[in-house]
Amino acid sequence: MLELISAARRRKRPPTHQLFDVVTLEFRVGLLDIDLNMHLNNAKYLKFMDRSRLEHAVVTGSLNRMIEARCNVVVANTEIAYIRELRPYQQFQVHTRILGWDDKYVYYDQRFESQRKLHTHALVRVVNVYGGKSISPQTAQDITGMHLKSPPLPEYVEQWKRLLQSKKRLTETD
Repeated sequence: MLELISAARRRKRPPTHQLFDVVTLEFRVGLLDIDLNMHLNNAKYLKFMDRSRLEHAVVTGSLNRMIEARCNVVVANTEIAYIRELRPYQQFQVHTRILGWDDKYVYYDQRFESQRKLHTHALVRVVNVYGGKSISPQTAQDITGMHLKSPPLPEYVEQWKRLLQSKKRLTETD
């Protein structure tokens, strides 16, 4: 809750990063963050990812624009690869960047690193919401006055999109 209050207070500051810049936050694994295997609990990764995306929105100025335009962002899908564990008290960084968007979703890349080694890699896609309904990222750009163009999405995101489409078709036939 304190993080939300802090973000709300800082949202009107001038942006220090561009929308497609990597924003890095430093963390340390606390005793309340670990599970029985004595490493960072998988649910806590999502907490650190949310916090990092919020900070990305603050320092790029997009949070203030979204709030003023009464737009919201909701996570639609997350894909996480756990590569190396993070142990109690271990320091790590979360590197967050927006990769781009398509007709429906905005795609984030988030990497957990410690001592210059990749520990976890996540992809997140979010949907923009206005008036209780999802809107395209381009419409959100127009509403917020950002008017940016998406760079081409990397091939690994396109592959992930195809996987999600396959999963959707599978659930529709059940």
